[in-house]
Amino acid sequence: MLFFGPAGVPPSAKSTEEGVRLVSSLGLNALEVEFVRGVRMKKEEARRAGQKAAELGVRLSAHAPYYINLNSRDQDIIKRSKEHILLTMSIAHEMGAKIIVVHAGFYSDMPSEAATEIMVQGVAEVREKADEAGCSDVVLGLETMGKKASWGTFREMRRVCSQVRNVQPVVDFAHLHARGHGCVRTSADFASILAEFERFNAPFLHAHFTGIEWGPSGEKRHLEVSSASPDFAMLAPLLPEKKYDIALICESPLLEKDALLIKKIVEDGIAENRMIG
Repeated sequence: MLFFGPAGVPPSAKSTEEGVRLVSSLGLNALEVEFVRGVRMKKEEARRAGQKAAELGVRLSAHAPYYINLNSRDQDIIKRSKEHILLTMSIAHEMGAKIIVVHAGFYSDMPSEAATEIMVQGVAEVREKADEAGCSDVVLGLETMGKKASWGTFREMRRVCSQVRNVQPVVDFAHLHARGHGCVRTSADFASILAEFERFNAPFLHAHFTGIEWGPSGEKRHLEVSSASPDFAMLAPLLPEKKYDIALICESPLLEKDALLIKKIVEDGIAENRMIG
């Protein structure tokens, strides 16, 4: 099944529960709850949002705070980072969210192999504590990162996911495009990204999309989807053939509008294929 929605509650909503209702009224069926500046939601609010989402068929996810770094030189930062992830997972569990999205951290002037080994240890500890706390139903998602100083390539994530259960990549197409200096140019490029994801044997795909501006160091800023950087019209025909669930979360400046745009592009492609068939 395909799910489309924004990263963040619509600005007009006064609560996450109301945000779920607004997203559904627009014709969308996914919502990523953003805790990027801190997890301040109470469990009661999370449960209400989850109940409304289940009632309306809206798939929930959550994004952990941005200021996480599991490979910091400062051990206090690592400790707090683990706490941020665990708190996000706890609230996600109360909401019935499928997955949390995490920016795992930076290389901190280490080689990739050394940083990845530390990531394995940190993610394994968080996963174990989350399971002990009753959050085994929440997948820990590691986002592919757009800046070259940030840890988070498919190769690095395979090392983590091969050793820690219930962890999978979150595919950010724009980040991959920016990190590769505009490398996602064709339908074959999008197909290659999906093939890389499928090597993880994850039960579903959780992905972010936006237009993006990039420079020598990778990601600079998000753009509207109409920027065609990358061009998601090339991705759309590849999605209906997939057998796993796919959630596409919009992170462009036009959150709901561009989520609806991608939904229309994909649905138009499905309709066209049926006519040809």
